Amino acid sequence: MISSLQNESLVDTSRDGHVHTSLCGHASGTMEEYVQAAVAKGLRTLTFLDHMEAEIHYPHRSWLTADDFAVYWAEGERLRKKYEGQVEVRMGVEMGYNPDGIETLRKQLAQYPWADVGLSCHFFRHGERHYNLLSKRRESLEMFTTIGVDTVLKRYFSMLIDGVRQLNCTVLCHLDAGLRHMPDIRFNEEHRQLIHCLLEAVRSRGMALEINASGFDYRGNPFPADWIITTAIGMGIPLSPGSDAHRPEEVGRHFDRLPSYIEALRP
Repeated sequence: MISSLQNESLVDTSRDGHVHTSLCGHASGTMEEYVQAAVAKGLRTLTFLDHMEAEIHYPHRSWLTADDFAVYWAEGERLRKKYEGQVEVRMGVEMGYNPDGIETLRKQLAQYPWADVGLSCHFFRHGERHYNLLSKRRESLEMFTTIGVDTVLKRYFSMLIDGVRQLNCTVLCHLDAGLRHMPDIRFNEEHRQLIHCLLEAVRSRGMALEINASGFDYRGNPFPADWIITTAIGMGIPLSPGSDAHRPEEVGRHFDRLPSYIEALRP
């Protein structure tokens, strides 16, 4: 696989593999508006990848319920048929890994024939409740500071490794976005070793690594970090671009910057 990547573009920006919908409660716009935005930008493929969680104890729901998924699937199928020939509409989920909810997640995944299943980890359990790893809410940041950033990150990467091994997914989402709102995050050697182990698991499972363009807005470069992308390319792991759009106008955001950016990271 490594040799086959040498003469090919490393990232196909004609496809956006990660957009959300208002059903998750923290995005806006109709699903059709996201599809129309993809058509306007000349994309060939648009993948809805809205949030799926299980057994999460958190006061602010940011994922779809069973009823939401019924609406989500039906509307996605309608749009797939309506826009056939203009853009390929694919239906998927961004599944948040929770070691306490593996069986529930498996049952939820089996409800529909998803085209893509993204794996992420948004929540960290401490005591009887969860805290959002990607949130900038003060309560979450203060709790992670109390627990210790090193401890939280080690468990975060370990959970992702477990999720890759335990569940059937197609792409690993925003690998290093955890604690993105904590100041001066630095990965130590143990974190780096866990990331290497995670990439090995991704390769062995035949998954892709997402290049999440929302990182340009958060930190000036995509998720994950440059050295992780370079390592993944060297291992022959396919790269999947995603805007992580939460508004229609964010579909394909920064995709014009991705090809040259990623090419410069080729080992």
